[in-house]
Amino acid sequence: MGTTDDYSTGRVLENIRKALHVFDSTEGSLSNNEQALRIQEKIQAFEPRILSFPEASDYIRKASTIALGERVCRVLHPGSVSTESVFLDELAEAMICSEQAMLASIEDAEQTLKQHSSHPLIISMVSGRYQEICASYTPDCVYWRAKKRGLHCLKHKNS
Repeated sequence: MGTTDDYSTGRVLENIRKALHVFDSTEGSLSNNEQALRIQEKIQAFEPRILSFPEASDYIRKASTIALGERVCRVLHPGSVSTESVFLDELAEAMICSEQAMLASIEDAEQTLKQHSSHPLIISMVSGRYQEICASYTPDCVYWRAKKRGLHCLKHKNS
């Protein structure tokens, strides 16, 4: 699983970049590829879950600090659709300190997610807690790309 430091320093991007390289440089299902199975383990450590808006709102309302910023992986896909992520608690504080996000209210965070309602919401575990809610862009998202290649890592929150 990533840590708040991995996010605030950008190190998390290197792992995403490596995973996407494997996805782009191979054909077919990766369910029997040893390197891909290691990637799947790393992805599963984030315990990514698909959320409904009410579930996301519940996380936001329970957070001590909330921040908004461009989705982390967009740096790897600058021409992709721009969506924002909601960072919570310690991750929000770290992203604000590294100037990658701005402090936000509950209402701002909920409005941002509503603006991107056509994008599936995914929550990821960072430093042992669910702290990132991303309005994912499925063509570029490492989670969706893994799923498309036969590596199952996304679950619904209550499953």
